[in-house]
Amino acid sequence: MATWSDVLNWNPEPLIDASDGLHSLHTSLMRMADDAEVASSRVVSKAPSVEAALAALHRCRVSHSEMSERVGVLARATADASEGVTQVRRKVLACQDFADEHPYLTLGADGSVAVSLAEAASSGAGKAAGSTAAAAGPVRMVAVGPGGAVVEAAQAQAHAAELTEMVSSVLAMATQVDEQYATVLAGSSDDDPDHARSGRQRTDPRDKEDSRRKVEDSNRKTESNRRSGNDDPETQGKTELGDPVPGEHAEMPGVTPWVYPGDTAKEGSGAYGSRSADPLDHLVHEAATIGAIVKASDWPDASRNLLHFLGNSGDPQELDADRMLEDVDGLNTKTQEAVKTMAEAARNDAEASGVTEPVTYPFTTKWEGYYIRAEEDQNWFYATGGCNYATDGTVTVYPPTADNPEWTYSYDYRVHVADRYNWDGDKSTQIGPFDVSDKQLQELHRAGLAQEYDMSGESSVMRGTGS
Repeated sequence: MATWSDVLNWNPEPLIDASDGLHSLHTSLMRMADDAEVASSRVVSKAPSVEAALAALHRCRVSHSEMSERVGVLARATADASEGVTQVRRKVLACQDFADEHPYLTLGADGSVAVSLAEAASSGAGKAAGSTAAAAGPVRMVAVGPGGAVVEAAQAQAHAAELTEMVSSVLAMATQVDEQYATVLAGSSDDDPDHARSGRQRTDPRDKEDSRRKVEDSNRKTESNRRSGNDDPETQGKTELGDPVPGEHAEMPGVTPWVYPGDTAKEGSGAYGSRSADPLDHLVHEAATIGAIVKASDWPDASRNLLHFLGNSGDPQELDADRMLEDVDGLNTKTQEAVKTMAEAARNDAEASGVTEPVTYPFTTKWEGYYIRAEEDQNWFYATGGCNYATDGTVTVYPPTADNPEWTYSYDYRVHVADRYNWDGDKSTQIGPFDVSDKQLQELHRAGLAQEYDMSGESSVMRGTGS
């Protein structure tokens, strides 16, 4: 139930902006549906592959239609809510104006009404003599001495009762607006039969114990990381050239798995499910879900990771390390530099030891940080932003021969990437027509509607040579 202190801060402008954005998105979705309809109608081939493609397109159109319908419902509900908040705001101002017009009335911050009969009677009875307090519902009255005060007191009491009724009317309307909007949002998020596919989950009270255990496990892991010196990601793992193995083959040693060191004041959203979700949280969740689906073709990994966050499982997610290296030149360059440094170290060690036959060195490098900038690749900027990388592999060193007087080497290596999908609260992202801030997405984690998680991936084996 809405309270007076709540409605004093109600502002329709954010809802108006959200309504405009939803209407724009709904129009875009309808236009896309029309384009898909036209495209499918022009296909005349009956080849099996074409039939399969048309069937897939039909499934997409069905899903798209459902999404468009949900957006339409949200757009109408948000427009109704903004109009309702506007009307509530007008009624609040009317109550405040009424109190200002009658100096003997005081409208409290909690919506209570106080009346001073001494003030009301001063014009007809002169100075009030004596006073006794009496209560009448939410109105506090002060009885005064005889004379003209009787007439003024009755009028003041009537005005106080009128103002009390006005306040009650405001709160009744505010509660109705709030409950109607919350019902639509909850229905869109929880009653949708396709909620699992669209990345949403119901909140079940039976899950609270599981959530508590996850928080405790996370706290224990964070404390363990601090004890082992893993607060800084770059202190995790180590750079090491292993002992040489005769011949041209050795097993790759792997790397020490990267471990998230825990939330800090500048990173992460704190305890999962630490508060109850409110209607705004549901609206942000729905907007982010719709936006992630709309941007899937432009930012496939960013969309996939955001939907996994909104899916609320908290399960680890795999990163496509090969595509990261292909798309982000700076990260690829850094990993190659790290591997070549190890290859040179292996060649120098073999040369110093005077080996006469090929030898192979296993190696690992420690975890290093790399920040993917938006100008490098927007998909990976939104998918991970700052991430961590390490390498492992082998270097085979070949001594000089009669045919080749140079020391040469070849190397095989893998790149490992890892990150925590979380928010720092200082940025915002344009997702379709919505400007969604890190702060709003942080609140979804705290409200138990979405959950941050770990990400990691390993590349395929890559090769190189040197002399």
